[in-house]
Amino acid sequence: MKKCLFILFIFLFCSCSKFSINDDKIQTTSDGSYVIESGLNDTELLSYGKEVVYRFKTVPNMIAVKSIDLGKSDHNFIYSNNIYKIPEQNEKNREIFDNSNSSQNLNTNCLNAYCEANFDKALSEIQTKNINLNSIKIAIIDSGVIPSTYLIQNNLVDTLNLTKDENKSNWASHATYISSIFAGTLDQSVVKNIYAKNAKISSIKITFSDDPDANANKNYGSMQLAVAMDLAVYLGAKLINLSLSYTEKPDENVELAEKIVISQAAKKNILFLVAAGNESSDLQKIPVYPASYKLNNIITVGSHSSYLSLASSSNYGDDVDISAQASLIELNNKNGEVDLVSGTSFAAPLVGAALSLYFGIFPNANISRVLTDLFSSANSFYSSYYGVNKKTLYGRLDVKSFIDNGFKNN
Repeated sequence: MKKCLFILFIFLFCSCSKFSINDDKIQTTSDGSYVIESGLNDTELLSYGKEVVYRFKTVPNMIAVKSIDLGKSDHNFIYSNNIYKIPEQNEKNREIFDNSNSSQNLNTNCLNAYCEANFDKALSEIQTKNINLNSIKIAIIDSGVIPSTYLIQNNLVDTLNLTKDENKSNWASHATYISSIFAGTLDQSVVKNIYAKNAKISSIKITFSDDPDANANKNYGSMQLAVAMDLAVYLGAKLINLSLSYTEKPDENVELAEKIVISQAAKKNILFLVAAGNESSDLQKIPVYPASYKLNNIITVGSHSSYLSLASSSNYGDDVDISAQASLIELNNKNGEVDLVSGTSFAAPLVGAALSLYFGIFPNANISRVLTDLFSSANSFYSSYYGVNKKTLYGRLDVKSFIDNGFKNN
């Protein structure tokens, strides 16, 4: 039985779940953690007043520490060169494309992203050309994926929990919804809308603001998201989905750690799909993090409706790269039931699914090539229902055009 979970303008729907478009919030704290670059071991660092919080696996000699007053000054081997230059080498660079010839292509028979974004046409082309897609690993850093259907279970290859909460009955459905975009939705034994059949899922659970005793459940404290991203890269994820945002601007040490991990991943052509957020704001005026980090391998994703207007709740503006139709999308919850959900949280993995197909065909494409093919293929038309200025930088996801660009350019 489908649950109706969203109120759309003046139309009345039943509200049968606790799901909200704002269930993507996480918290940060100023707990004194910061990153250094050092070749010293834990005991040596402790002797100089540095307690190790976490040793990063994908950034050489990067360590999160807390200072302990032992009456000693820093040793010469603890230094802060090099490591701080990494984000500067990954500054956001967005080429301007003329997408003004995009057609409206409003199809009243198509009320979901599967056909509106031309997933169906792209998958048909892949099948016609007899292309055997490479498997692509996608990390979902979120509330924790629960394999509530056999589709999710068959595609879930890694499960990590960075919280102290082992009771899955406490976990939200947020991450499970996202996983059913990649794996497919199961509705009374009928498989519907597998957006990326070649996606293999790594689930990394972090602490969300509405989790029970949220801060008390955090492992690695304020560095938890940076640790989660590091582990996602370490596990071999090609795409990392971040359908989340900070409730306030992160502590500068936290922000730096996250930017370093993301920027180091850029060297491996790893992309981060980040939800633009649901505050109905222009991100250039009111930033949201990590969506507003000015890093080149972050794709910031908004949400639009089946009427091709940007969703009323979606953040917008030139700091939002692209949008996907994530209004009233059918997805499986943690109990395996089908819910109708909305929000930029589900737009980001739709773009991730398109990228999974692209990398499945062109596994060696670099970031520059991928971004050019994705953004130049976007459909720039938006209905002005919620205002003529409510747009993204490039427009709406068009998977068929994206894949066609790949065939032309790779």
